Amino acid sequence: MKNNVSLKLNGLELSVNLGWPKGERKKSQIVTLDVFITFPSPPSGCTTDQLEDTFCYDTLIKTIKNGVAERDFRLLEHLGYEIHRIISENFPPDFRVRISVIKKPAILNLTGGVTFCYGDA
Repeated sequence: MKNNVSLKLNGLELSVNLGWPKGERKKSQIVTLDVFITFPSPPSGCTTDQLEDTFCYDTLIKTIKNGVAERDFRLLEHLGYEIHRIISENFPPDFRVRISVIKKPAILNLTGGVTFCYGDA
């Protein structure tokens, strides 16, 4: 029987300079990120209970934040692609990564925002 092993980061808030018009990018805004990582097999940490035998999600979060800090993004799609790339670079190629980025633009009657999903998990 094959194990289905995954890690999900739920609702990570990121401060980014995002928007098509340059003026919108001058002030950072909060987007919400969900990350879903599928492992090819259970990490050793499942049995050893040791941090060094798994992936530290605090380190991953810092890597994501550093990767988008001080950058401008015109499109939500480009931001999603870049976040996926940043995460994927920190895992072996047999791990699958899928992300969802949620932006809540000031559009009348759009109460739930806009979500862009990218990845292979």
